[in-house]
Amino acid sequence: MIARLTGRCVHADSETIVVDVGGVGYLVRATTGVIQAAQRAPEQVTVHVHTNVREDAIQLYGFATYAEQQVFERLTTLQGVGPKVAIAVLSAIAPQDIQRATLTEDVALLQSVPGVGPKVARRIVTELKDKLDDVVPAGVTTFAASVEDGTPDAMTTFYEAREALVGLGMAIPEAEAALAQTDDAAPAGERVKQALATRKVGAR
Repeated sequence: MIARLTGRCVHADSETIVVDVGGVGYLVRATTGVIQAAQRAPEQVTVHVHTNVREDAIQLYGFATYAEQQVFERLTTLQGVGPKVAIAVLSAIAPQDIQRATLTEDVALLQSVPGVGPKVARRIVTELKDKLDDVVPAGVTTFAASVEDGTPDAMTTFYEAREALVGLGMAIPEAEAALAQTDDAAPAGERVKQALATRKVGAR
């Protein structure tokens, strides 16, 4: 069983890469992060691999980290979550944010992934809650995760501001990144203004 590949990327498209290892090309269906990294630096690519063996095919799935691979494998144990959906989730959301979503029942974050409906998002939250602590590296947090250590008011304004930004057309990860640069003591409306101002500055 293949667990990891290191070699040269000889092809990359929106869903797959081909890694040449000693003259053998391995077709890997990978996360967006892996594909983009391979496109930037094709000469030396390392991919963590989950090997899916079926009666009619052997499919390789590629990840940037072992944590991503582990989350993928746990996602695919859930009813209604196949490899395609699991790859989509990990292409859009980092493992630590998936963990945070399960702990805080942030169904909206999971539903923001194309192909993930409300039932599947709820199933992920319910069935993976408290089951990713051994996967996500200790001490690794994002801004959204750190909000949970704050006051209830900070948490409330964060989610209210995020909802408002999503209503204005931002994707949830983009909204959270923008809110990371705002004053967490400010009211939700003010944080929205700060986030939008930050976005405009970044776009210049």
